[in-house]
Amino acid sequence: MAVEMTLPKFGLTMQEGNIVRWLKQEGESVNAGEALLEIETEKITCEVESPVTGTVTKILFPEGSVAPVSSVIALIEPS
Repeated sequence: MAVEMTLPKFGLTMQEGNIVRWLKQEGESVNAGEALLEIETEKITCEVESPVTGTVTKILFPEGSVAPVSSVIALIEPS
């Protein structure tokens, strides 16, 4: 069953994040703790790590899009 990757909240006032760049694409494997994407908020730009080892099966917010905090941004099939 796919794991839902959600956009984390990096501060009390953070409401959304800009998806700057996906470091892994659909079909690529990723390790738990490996950087998966870069996001930008009003205050910071940072990398977000994968919560599990597996394959990125679906990216729901492409680069350049804005995602609300806690929304599902990608699906990862654990291996």
